[in-house]
Amino acid sequence: PRHAPDFVWRVDWRLRPESSGTGLAISIDKAEHFYFFRALPWHRLALMKARSVAGDREAGQAFLSYLEPFIWRRNLDYTMIDELSALKARINDEHPGLEGERNAPAPITECASGFNLKLGRGGIREIEFIANALQLIHGGKRPALRVTNTRAALDNLVKEGLIDAENASHLKSDYAYFRRIENKVQMYQNEQTHIVPDAAPYLNDIADFDAEIFRRRQRSHESFSALFSEAKPNVSTVDISDLEGQSKKIAKHWAEGFTDHGLKTSVSSNFIELGQSLLKRVQGQNNPDAFQTIDNFLKQLGRSEQYFALLNRHPNLLDILITPLLHSPHMANILRQSPHIIDIFLTPEASSLASQSAFVLSSPDYERRLEALRRFVNEQLYRSYTHFLRGKMTAQDLQTQLTKIAEQTLKLSIKIVAHDLGVEDLPMTVLGLGNMGRASMAPLSDLDLIFLFANDCDPELSAKAVRRLRTTLMTKLREGIAYELDMRLRPSGRSGPPAVKLSAFREHHMNRAHSWEHIALAPARIVAGDTELGAKVMTVKTEILDRPRHRLSFLADAKSMYDRILAERIQYTSPDIWRCKLRNGGLMQADFLLSCFEVIGETPPETLAEASQSWKELQIWERLLGLTDKPISETPARFADRIPLSNLSERVETLEQLVQTTAINLFSEVKTDNLPEPAPIIWA
Repeated sequence: PRHAPDFVWRVDWRLRPESSGTGLAISIDKAEHFYFFRALPWHRLALMKARSVAGDREAGQAFLSYLEPFIWRRNLDYTMIDELSALKARINDEHPGLEGERNAPAPITECASGFNLKLGRGGIREIEFIANALQLIHGGKRPALRVTNTRAALDNLVKEGLIDAENASHLKSDYAYFRRIENKVQMYQNEQTHIVPDAAPYLNDIADFDAEIFRRRQRSHESFSALFSEAKPNVSTVDISDLEGQSKKIAKHWAEGFTDHGLKTSVSSNFIELGQSLLKRVQGQNNPDAFQTIDNFLKQLGRSEQYFALLNRHPNLLDILITPLLHSPHMANILRQSPHIIDIFLTPEASSLASQSAFVLSSPDYERRLEALRRFVNEQLYRSYTHFLRGKMTAQDLQTQLTKIAEQTLKLSIKIVAHDLGVEDLPMTVLGLGNMGRASMAPLSDLDLIFLFANDCDPELSAKAVRRLRTTLMTKLREGIAYELDMRLRPSGRSGPPAVKLSAFREHHMNRAHSWEHIALAPARIVAGDTELGAKVMTVKTEILDRPRHRLSFLADAKSMYDRILAERIQYTSPDIWRCKLRNGGLMQADFLLSCFEVIGETPPETLAEASQSWKELQIWERLLGLTDKPISETPARFADRIPLSNLSERVETLEQLVQTTAINLFSEVKTDNLPEPAPIIWA
């Protein structure tokens, strides 16, 4: 009883796991098993506001950290909206505290008497559900949303661009107003009640009480309904009578709500409109394999009601799925590894990759960070490719963006490794070569890197750091790898260690390096790591390349290597076949020649740089559309104007001749009958 002398605090035990069948305390192992395998949606709702308040606080925080993947999902889980909506509907229909509301002429009446401040329509719980639903949907990748205070959550949702500022202001105001009334009602006689009484003198000081409650309830409930009512796409029934065979069979299952995709019979009817939306889009593809290809992808998802719920609420995402699945093997592979990455198109595109990647480091757990790193890479690659295919990004824009994604991935990887090794910062800088150095990354490019450490760095730490970086980037997990890593060009020679100190790097390149190493070094730049050390490295690079060398000896070395590339890597390719890199006069030779000019300190012909960029632009199409070694005639017609295809064979011949002519002119002084064997550089 509320006035009993032994009463201290009212306690609610009902939120613990399996409260009806267990004691007040259970083991951590049992609790973890329950939450990951048997918990209900409302358990997530309860745990998102949990914190350790007494006892072994560190153990409590460790337990909550372990449950992070259960509470904060990486995927946008739109089934949460449906589940919270169903929970609220059940409360409205069954809770004894809402009996008066159910018996009233309308759920929201102009008389405040009998209104359940906590559970009634337009009340506290609906405002909390608005904030909680958006937190649970987006909090997995937006750590700023993981707050327990409702009004703070609304503020952060505004900052993240997920809710309108004016709407959030109204919700905060209404929430505070209802809480103030609730406090008055409960404090009057220390009663655990949320019902506004018929008449209460302690409420007389509130002006226009009934009208104010009515106005605020209507406003809050309108916001609740806007989020929790499912918007159905307005799609007419698609005629599938002209389809035949397997395509018709697949189309029938789609039209009936994906009845052949492992979904529960009770939910299939929810996805009939989605099936019609998909049918409409696929029938216009003029591709005999379209139905089977897309159906295979959807069946690969398994019993993923969550994924269908996502598409159901946002049918425009179908367009982002269909084109890659039908035309881009590389993008389709990313989708198969990380099917939920399409939800990135539902959130505002942040101004910086740093803010978009904040979720990677949100967990202190090493393995979760590696998984999150791969999710970040896959999301950003897929979004960039989509923008390019839709004409929202030029080829050069895509090269720049792919380079920035790789740079941010390296920065995150270094932070992950430093934390794993128990150090604040690594005295390391990363030198990017090849496409990374030229800031012209392409689809499927690997990372050509050199790792350099400060002269006073512990050799054991540097070796560990490089090994961990390889693991961080290249270990294959559920969502693939982050990047392939090419470390064949060692900083102290091909047979040296994978990372050396700056002094050893300088000494090698000044005294023992071969010309081919300087050709590879020419486009190098610092791409991650300690900026002060990086500046020193670039000073050393400039010193190396500016040092006078014997020009004719260098050109002889370069010609010998050029001929070796031609013999061992280059394949004869007809002008009407896609192969941009490994053809005579192709991209590999163009970039090699550009580096040669840089090493000897001469300005290359403008046409050579233009040819290199033209090859790079064509390579983007070749790799994105999976066209390598295929005839130009097999290029999907829908991209004919963007590439363009009408004169592509002639354009390819022109580029080949330009690169070959530049090589002939550059090496014209070299006697080809007695080219030197590989040897250290001859300085002037």
